[in-house]
Amino acid sequence: MKRKRAEYGQEYFNRFSGAGEKKGEINMSIMVGSARIDERGNASGGAAGDQKQTSATNDLTGEVSMQKMYFHSKGWYILRPKSAAHAVKMADLMKAACNNANIGYDPGNRLGIVQHGIMTAVKTECDCSSLVREVVKEATGKDPGNFTTANEAASLEATGLFESKRSYVSQSATPVYDGDVLVTKTKGHTVIVVSGNARKAASGSSSAPAPSVSTAKIESAKGFDKTLAGAYKTIGSLYLRAGAGKGKPELVVMPNNTTVRNYGYYTLVDGTKWLYVQTTIKGVTYTGFCSSNTKYLAKQ
Repeated sequence: MKRKRAEYGQEYFNRFSGAGEKKGEINMSIMVGSARIDERGNASGGAAGDQKQTSATNDLTGEVSMQKMYFHSKGWYILRPKSAAHAVKMADLMKAACNNANIGYDPGNRLGIVQHGIMTAVKTECDCSSLVREVVKEATGKDPGNFTTANEAASLEATGLFESKRSYVSQSATPVYDGDVLVTKTKGHTVIVVSGNARKAASGSSSAPAPSVSTAKIESAKGFDKTLAGAYKTIGSLYLRAGAGKGKPELVVMPNNTTVRNYGYYTLVDGTKWLYVQTTIKGVTYTGFCSSNTKYLAKQ
């Protein structure tokens, strides 16, 4: 029985993840991220969190992980964010989800990710469509609602945030860009393009953009402690926010091992010092707040 369940799980994974399919005309530098399969090779059950993750910076083996783009036997629809800024955030958030060992795969508990969020420090679960939902929600501020791959294309179009769906043919005829959502034409699987072909404001451009800069007003720090001053590095992906506290607007997702610099200024929220820091990501300099919690930040 255990063998049959494992074989079924592997068959499900091969069918819906594209494993073993002919690759055709695809730029193999393009990477996608998704919730794929649980730690036992099954489509449901298992322990909360990602039991298969091997990297916190570029996970290619986990329950939720990245892989090279592939042709799916059911065909892909492309759902492209109208906003290039949203596309950048969506790609970054999917990377963050793939590298967060607290996010695992289990359709039976698929809404855990919606409750806890991409940066969760609590072990939780998702499936491929609920993960895309949460990425869209955090990147755009608009929740597209509860959908499955069967109605995902229609649900995303209904938000007004995406261009009308188009069929993927090849990278030369219908190129995909970072932040694009791919969903099978019938119920199956969904992924987000995380790297390999960045876009500018125009959907058809392949030139790499600078990260979007939020227009949110940056709060002033309320305290000073010279012992806090210095360089820090992020542990895992971490939001830089316009103010102190988890409810403040996000400016950018800082990847694992990003260097930030503090000059002693901070704001205290619920017993945690939120550091007023500066960092440069992809050539753009940001100033904002991040938590000083040692789970997320290490002083150098």
